[in-house]
Amino acid sequence: MPRIRSCAPMDIDRWRTLDRRNAAPVFTARPAWSFAWAESFNSQEPWPIEVVFDDGRTTYVPLLSSRSRLGWRACSGLPWGEATMFLDDQNREASSELATQAAKAIANQCCHALELTLWPMGELTDLPLLGQRVSGEVSAIDLAQGFSAAIDGMNGKARRMAGQAERRGVTCAIASGDDAIATYYDMLESSAKRWGLAHPTISPELLRNVFKYAGPDAEIWFAYFEGKPIAGGAVLYGSQEMYFWSAAMYAEFGPLRPSNALNVALMRRACDRGMRWYNLSSSSGIAGVERFKDGLGARRIPYTTITLKQGAFAAFQKLRSIFTLKQPVKPAGTG
Repeated sequence: MPRIRSCAPMDIDRWRTLDRRNAAPVFTARPAWSFAWAESFNSQEPWPIEVVFDDGRTTYVPLLSSRSRLGWRACSGLPWGEATMFLDDQNREASSELATQAAKAIANQCCHALELTLWPMGELTDLPLLGQRVSGEVSAIDLAQGFSAAIDGMNGKARRMAGQAERRGVTCAIASGDDAIATYYDMLESSAKRWGLAHPTISPELLRNVFKYAGPDAEIWFAYFEGKPIAGGAVLYGSQEMYFWSAAMYAEFGPLRPSNALNVALMRRACDRGMRWYNLSSSSGIAGVERFKDGLGARRIPYTTITLKQGAFAAFQKLRSIFTLKQPVKPAGTG
């Protein structure tokens, strides 16, 4: 088993160069995601960590880092359960052996707490026996056999609804520019209200910054009816995956089935760009959303979020939680 020679933050310019030469399989493991997140949330900074072994092999993992006022550093790969990967200097997936050693070293040497969600469609989806663990699942369509096979994988009802949308005059296309982002965010706000939320989970700053840094690897798509956008989505590209990051629709146009038409258009686009996977993300346990994705032919693929903490930090968190629980509750109406 090789020994670790060094474990340290990776040079950001080198990371960018590596990504331009050979993009990571998933968008959220690419620099654009980290830069957009850091610009949108001042508490975060890009923090890819590279581990070099004594046999010459290397692996790195894209992370975001934050520091508390007390100096604790927490690293995440990545916030909101987004996926990261352990990669080599060609942006190929690292072996389980190297990734496991690297994760231990990072948690011990580079931060006080490390949270990792590994890309569920990769070969390396877990680090056995490490840390605390929480499970979830994403829905994804395997495009290895091409667009026709993906359409054949849809159930009959979903295919019929996509056809009905087309016959009723629904069309789908990419939109670009600031106006497209603003229009899409208005659609997101409408959808959030329908779900009982005060605001969308994605902030307008994050949406704009993702498109600012991603360039052609982020797209907004709209389903149109009579020339007006009625449903849409934001998709992000790695070298192997189209990630349907965000979706929205004006509810009154639901009977036209624009979401069915849009997903068919996106599957075609993903195949045209040579993607292996069309990732429809997590459904958060919402039964209706899960059924819709199942109808598109998506498989439910499990993932694991792993958390490792240094002993001192874990003890600090435990003491803080005990102290918080012991605080007296202020009576209502006392100002």
